[in-house]
Amino acid sequence: MSAWRQTTSAPNLVMLNLNKSEAEALQQLLNGERLWSWPNGRIQLGQSFPDLAIINSLVRQGLLDEAHEPTEAGRKALQSWQSSIGLPSTTVIRAEDGARPRFP
Repeated sequence: MSAWRQTTSAPNLVMLNLNKSEAEALQQLLNGERLWSWPNGRIQLGQSFPDLAIINSLVRQGLLDEAHEPTEAGRKALQSWQSSIGLPSTTVIRAEDGARPRFP
């Protein structure tokens, strides 16, 4: 279960290994879910409570930007992960589909 992304600093391809938890968090973000922070420090993504280490890992890998929005590399990594386990990648939102609406 690996995904590929191209780094911005070099034209080489770098292999990323997404685990199921990372892929699920990415999919939720691509489907429009938002991260919420509770006063007790716990974060929520949709109806789930992901491990903060997973979110931080996705940011470090360049799959989420600093605002926790999926990057194009994140979209491609998720598509690759989905195809590696035999799932269709039709649910991934591409950058050319336009920005998602923001709610106050």
